[in-house]
Amino acid sequence: MSEGTEEADIRRVRASRITLLCRGATAANRLARFSADEPLLPKEAGKAGRLARRLPAYAAVLHAPEIAARETAALFSARTVPCEALRDVDHGQWRGRSLEDIAGEDPSGLQHWMADPAAKPHGGESIEEARARCAAWLEEQHGAGGHRLAVTHALILKIVLAHVLRAPLSAVWRADVEPLGMMTLTSDGRRWALRFFGSPAGPEGDS
Repeated sequence: MSEGTEEADIRRVRASRITLLCRGATAANRLARFSADEPLLPKEAGKAGRLARRLPAYAAVLHAPEIAARETAALFSARTVPCEALRDVDHGQWRGRSLEDIAGEDPSGLQHWMADPAAKPHGGESIEEARARCAAWLEEQHGAGGHRLAVTHALILKIVLAHVLRAPLSAVWRADVEPLGMMTLTSDGRRWALRFFGSPAGPEGDS
């Protein structure tokens, strides 16, 4: 490979960018429950549609397999691609239940889960296991080129943030991600860097 070709490949790789978007709100958000596979709340489609009109067109739109993520993604593109790696954390027996109920029924289990990323007292997926699959997926995205949108869930977005910043996974409990909040990452072909993290009202409208 010639030096000129190598430089061209480097420029192409450095153009790679991914925006992770938290899907719109569901009943679980309103009721402070662990998420389940639910549709968007009635007004969320309008909010997502207005956001889509403000943002640039994306080279591709990926989404987690859950209903709300699929519905959100459809407002950004008529052609969307399901991505299993973007699925929500499996909360096992806690799925669809409120934090208040779990805190009352199994306070030690809830405390253990929040203190130890490898813990899964609910019998589902640990935070560490979710980080491993998200990291593997992100590693595969180097060099894809263009700017792609990946619609996922709040906890997944925070796990990816901690991974990119090389922060301890306990950091996920110190970040808030609202429905339709977003994060943009850029790649130089070797590592991902944070470019933007915030709400729809932030400066993400640039291309």
